[in-house]
Amino acid sequence: MKEIITGTFATVSTKVDETNTAKAAKSGSLNVFATPFMIALMEEATCKAVFEFLENDETTVGTNINVAHSKASALGETITAKATIAEVDGRKITFDVSATDENDNIIGSGKIERFVVNSEKFMKKVENK
Repeated sequence: MKEIITGTFATVSTKVDETNTAKAAKSGSLNVFATPFMIALMEEATCKAVFEFLENDETTVGTNINVAHSKASALGETITAKATIAEVDGRKITFDVSATDENDNIIGSGKIERFVVNSEKFMKKVENK
């Protein structure tokens, strides 16, 4: 693992469609952007933000999520998640995350923690349970 630089950030976007609604996720009955998909988009941004600091045999795994989803988003809207590396404690990385709609309204925010692991060793532990 290379030195991880706080303040590094990444963004990713998606369009709200029938595949990422609360109805599709079975996390509700409405055709609005689902909280599980918002969190997944935020996690994608965390992975992108830290990627350049990882060695070839390393990845990160999620260990803690504390996110609020504060505004609904309709079909057709573009949602952008941003993850900023806020703190590094050994292999634990804490990200400040947010999601905005195409009008720059914040629809969600919070913190996500991820932990740097060796991919092969991690999978061996999982498979040998």
